[in-house]
Formats: sequence, structure tokens, C-alpha cells
Amino acid sequence: MVIVGRLAPTPSGHLHLGNAVAFVGAWLSARAAGGRLLLRVEDVDLERARPDVEAAHREDLAWLGLDWDAEVLRQSSRSYAEALATLAPHTYRCTCTRAQIRDTGGVYQGTCRAAGHTEGAIRFRLPDGPVVVHDRARGEVVVEPARTLGDPVLVRRDGVVAYPLAVVADDVRDGVTEVVRGADLLEVTAVQLPVWAALGRAPPTWLHTPLVLGADGRKLSKSHGSTELRALRAAGWTPSDVWRQVSPWLGIDAVDRPEEAVAAFAAAAVPPGPFTAP
Repeated sequence: MVIVGRLAPTPSGHLHLGNAVAFVGAWLSARAAGGRLLLRVEDVDLERARPDVEAAHREDLAWLGLDWDAEVLRQSSRSYAEALATLAPHTYRCTCTRAQIRDTGGVYQGTCRAAGHTEGAIRFRLPDGPVVVHDRARGEVVVEPARTLGDPVLVRRDGVVAYPLAVVADDVRDGVTEVVRGADLLEVTAVQLPVWAALGRAPPTWLHTPLVLGADGRKLSKSHGSTELRALRAAGWTPSDVWRQVSPWLGIDAVDRPEEAVAAFAAAAVPPGPFTAP
């Protein structure tokens, strides 16, 4: 079987070192297996997507030496009606607001499961109990997504398709066989596995790369502007500097070039982290 991985940037914020770890991990995993790598722009939320950020993403990936074999349809060009119809037996309408959910502890409690609403957001009914995520580095990770995250929204009340539907339907359509992404999405993987099952499809393999934290101990985000790749470039960093920084976070001795990292990469050796950015 040919391994098919993907790079799936969301053009709403510039790439930082934490993003680099996940994208480098995805690139290394596909290249080490002699597989194919796809680029998919995840711009389903057009209100947040920015063309200038997308252009910067492409520039940053090329600067790092990360290539891909094909670019597939961007999310904003896709229809999710067929996948949503298949999932219909597992969905229901929800009229709860974010404020109402915050008032009940911040995790959606399934309030509208049996309400029979005909309008509102469309949620997916998660199974009760644990979901086991088989991670290529961490082994079996047990998560109870119905308790910790609640039934996910598939389509927002304004009609915009949400990430839990788009990403699974896209991976199915694109023939993705492995997903490599940050550990902050490990619980999200446990939400998506039941969606894969409800679509009647075998899920990909999973590898969750370690989180990268800022000096304040929080996961890197837009607020840590100095760790953005464009800021590092402006400060004089070279691609080799980034590779030497991130390769040990992926279980590889510090290397200068992508080809050196491919030869040394092993998914099982990826450490759990987290790590702190310089």
C-alpha cells in the first residue's frame, strides 16, 4: 500500500516553531516511507482565511525544504453534502449558545440530543465511553471525548461546515492513509474516529508530534510572535537553524538538512514532549 500523508495548513495565522514540528513530522513520515504527500489548504472558514497568510505559508514551507507531490482541492471549493447525508443517522440539531455551554461547565452536555429541533447547528452524537487512539509513538491512548469535549459541531448555525466534518471528509476523499499533527489535537482525533466509523471507512494511522511551549509555559500561538518562522528569518535564522532546532523534538539527532533527517526518522522514536521554544 502506498502511504499518503498530507500537509494541511489553515491560513488564519502565520507558522511558528510548533507548526514547523508538525509539518516537518508529516513530511518526514511520508518521505521516509517512500509515500506521497499532499497539500490541502484548510480554508473552510472563509471569514478567518487570509490570502496573504496562505502565501506566507507556502513561502515558509518552501524555505524549510518541504515539498509535496500534489495539491488537492482547497476546502472552500468542496462540497460536504454527501458526507453529511451519510452521517445523518448520527446527527441532531442544537440551539445551545456558547454562553449556555460555558454556564454548564464549558463542555457540551448533549442538551439537545433528544430535543427534536429543526434548526440550529448540526452536531454529531459521540458514543459514550472511551475511544482508543493508536498513536505510532505513544501507543494506545484512551480518551473519553463525549465527556471531555462533548458532541462536536459538524455544521455551524450559520451554515459553515466545521472542522470535525471537513477534515474527515477531506481525508476520505483524498485517500489519506496517515495523519501527522500536533499533540494538542490528540483528543480531537478521538472525536474524529467515531466520525470515520460512521462514514464506514477505515481511519488513517496517527502520529501526534510534541507540543512546543513558549517561555510562559503556554502552547505556542499568535501571541508568541517571535517564534513565527518569518520572524526567525528576519532575525537571521537559516533553514538549517530550524532543522537543528526541531529535529531533536522529533527524536532525531540535530541535523542541518531535510535529507539527513529522512534517513534518521522513526515514528516510534518521536518523544511525547512538550518542549520549550528558545
